[in-house]
Amino acid sequence: MSAPAPRQSDFFRLRPEVQLAAWLALAFMAIVVADQLHYWRTMEDFNFGFLVPVFVAFVLNDRWPLLKAILVGDDAASAAPAGPREVKWAAGWNFFASLMVAGSLLLLLYGGFFRAVTGPDTDSAAALALGLAGFVLSMGFLVSRTDARSRAVTLSQRGRVVALLVFPALAWMISAPMLLLFESRVKLVLLDWVVRIVFSLFNLLGYEIVREGSTLILPHGSVGVAEACSGIRSLTACLFAGSFLAAVFLNRFWKKIALLTMSAILAFGMNIVRSLFLTGWAYAYNRDKFDAIDADFWGHPEYLALRDSAGQLILDSAGQPKFQLDAAGHTVVNPEFHLFTVHDFAGYSVLILTLAGLLLLLPILNFKIKLPDDPDDQPTSHPEPSTSNAEIQTPNL
Repeated sequence: MSAPAPRQSDFFRLRPEVQLAAWLALAFMAIVVADQLHYWRTMEDFNFGFLVPVFVAFVLNDRWPLLKAILVGDDAASAAPAGPREVKWAAGWNFFASLMVAGSLLLLLYGGFFRAVTGPDTDSAAALALGLAGFVLSMGFLVSRTDARSRAVTLSQRGRVVALLVFPALAWMISAPMLLLFESRVKLVLLDWVVRIVFSLFNLLGYEIVREGSTLILPHGSVGVAEACSGIRSLTACLFAGSFLAAVFLNRFWKKIALLTMSAILAFGMNIVRSLFLTGWAYAYNRDKFDAIDADFWGHPEYLALRDSAGQLILDSAGQPKFQLDAAGHTVVNPEFHLFTVHDFAGYSVLILTLAGLLLLLPILNFKIKLPDDPDDQPTSHPEPSTSNAEIQTPNL
């Protein structure tokens, strides 16, 4: 008795051109990862980029059954006889997708060439990310013309293939500084809003504070733009988190857009909270030539002050704690204990709280209101019992 033949892998059941397109897309993704690693390592705003390949792989694995059903032909509804109108539309879309593939390959070639010649550069990073996105989406539409059983696939199902590939294709556009000019303008606008709101609130509450451009002058020291930050890091990270959550947990386009919009709103709102916290912390703990925001969060400012052999604080002539100063006159941070600064603590706390807010929004967006049954389907009242002689039952005595 012969042994049963081993079952062929689902991937290798795809048509050869589909397999080739998949391998090319993976190769281009590897090139984009190699390029964007520079920004993930060197720019704090894009540290979250290390998660992008993991999340893209997760989404592709999660959506593989849906893609396979269309591309292999397991979904009988995806293949249907095409009418003359659909054939005409399909020809036009195929031509457009072919142009997109050609343009995407040119972008990838341009980005790869200048990346090899000039090293890491925002223009080459933008070209590579855009080229990858265009290639994946347009090639996904082209190769889904027929399934593995040589049956024509409907335009609606081909569009579904493209929709399933949106996150794996576009996620790379968030994880690198594609449009540095646009990012700079957004950062300046956010900075101005943050400084205006924080200054107005502290001034309203009666605190002594002066605004000079993007710097808030406090009674002891100041809080500048480098400390308050613009929130661009929160914005990019939250947009990526929101796009991932929308891709995995939401199935309607308007819900995905709503979650992305709330991601931006939450990021900006929580950045205002962070800036208020940092300014309040600096107002309470700043001392002469001591920047409390850059000190360790767990160490009270007096923890860094000089003490005598009995552990008592050494005070200056004004009665304030004395600190060890470097050659430039700045306070020396105690090297014995330094976990993370107040600024870092506030930044990461904001990201965690924003992510928690997005997770709380998911069940709200997925909530379905169950409408009551149609009243016409059920009687509105019980029928009156019949009183005809034929239906009256006389009990036996």
